[in-house]
Amino acid sequence: MSEKWFWLSDWAADMEIWEDDLVEASPEADHTFISYEKIMKQPKDLYTSIAGLKKADCVVAWGLGSLCLMLSAKDRPLGQKWILIAPVVDFCDEVGGWSKRNLEMLARQTVKVIRPTLESFLELMGPCDDLIQEQWIETASKMNAETLALGLNFFCQNKVDLPLEDKGETLVYFGREDQIVLPALAKKAMAIIPFAKFQERPKSGHWPHTLIL
Repeated sequence: MSEKWFWLSDWAADMEIWEDDLVEASPEADHTFISYEKIMKQPKDLYTSIAGLKKADCVVAWGLGSLCLMLSAKDRPLGQKWILIAPVVDFCDEVGGWSKRNLEMLARQTVKVIRPTLESFLELMGPCDDLIQEQWIETASKMNAETLALGLNFFCQNKVDLPLEDKGETLVYFGREDQIVLPALAKKAMAIIPFAKFQERPKSGHWPHTLIL
């Protein structure tokens, strides 16, 4: 029987559009991709809101998806593997470069017009193939503006404060050229998940393709 992998998308993303690429992380597994919009229905209770997540052998979580997964950690099954990509524990931490005021302003702007906010984030996501970047911004542009704003406000209002319980293998990847989740901020996750194995990708930014593959 093949392993079951679940992929939790970042803010304004649906990782399913890159399924053909990302499944290479484990070609023999059965892969399920969860979009940002679905995550935001119950972002702090993923094991209840996402059918099948508790039975997954491995959960890959990117950016905001990783924050939501860690906020749901009390329900993580023993032995379930986690792979966290550009993990977020406190998006508005002083070392991260993002202030609550800045994000709240972006959230208000997003409700009025989506494109400028997406372009602002795209500039900070680091190197990746042009087609992948185009696919992300095209998909994000079609998402509900209120839901996009909700995610930015979620970053402002939520963080992981206490160390998580070691329930299974946990791998963490972050990119040195990521300007959304800066390496200094990613390293702060070490205090939250001290049992995890951390790896910095020197030539990578925020994109899952360059971090996990």
